Amino acid sequence: MTLRLQKGDSDAFLELYNQYHQPLYHYVLRFVKSPAIAEDILQDVFLKIWEIRTRINPDLSFKSYLYRICRNSVFKLLKKIAVDENLRVQVFQQFAQSVADADLKVLWQQYETLLQAAFNRLPPQRQKVFRLCREEGKTYEQVAAELGISRNTVKEHMVLAMKLIREHLDQFGDNPTHFIFLLFLIKEIPATFTSLS
Repeated sequence: MTLRLQKGDSDAFLELYNQYHQPLYHYVLRFVKSPAIAEDILQDVFLKIWEIRTRINPDLSFKSYLYRICRNSVFKLLKKIAVDENLRVQVFQQFAQSVADADLKVLWQQYETLLQAAFNRLPPQRQKVFRLCREEGKTYEQVAAELGISRNTVKEHMVLAMKLIREHLDQFGDNPTHFIFLLFLIKEIPATFTSLS
């Protein structure tokens, strides 16, 4: 079928779409927990398959290729979520609605532990800056004045703190859903992570 796809056979494309759409949808949904976002990702994936059809190697597993593209698309979305507050909130809300209260409570505890471990790896001054900015919601200017350092130094501390925390979450979080969840939590520490105070 991939040979037919390579030649631009739209029927072959439709057959592949019908064959893989449902399992891929459930695969992506495990990560993003939002049916609308999962569908958007799949539309992009299948559009990409059609656009690069002539470069698909028929000797390799098409199924593995599809799942790899889906996984890459999910990680691309994660990068977008990291800088898009509205999208992060939307994904979090979908995630929260998709799990039972008891499950969510367990996850909160796991993520608190994980974030606390990352926070503990920061140098003392960076912890202080991070706490003031994220827990107390102070601006860089306010933190700079309180600690007697420049705004640029505060910014540098925050950039390095977020980098270390994200690396820690990448290393110890068990899937991209956790990463999405934690990106939201990092932005919302005042409401959730009282254990950091």
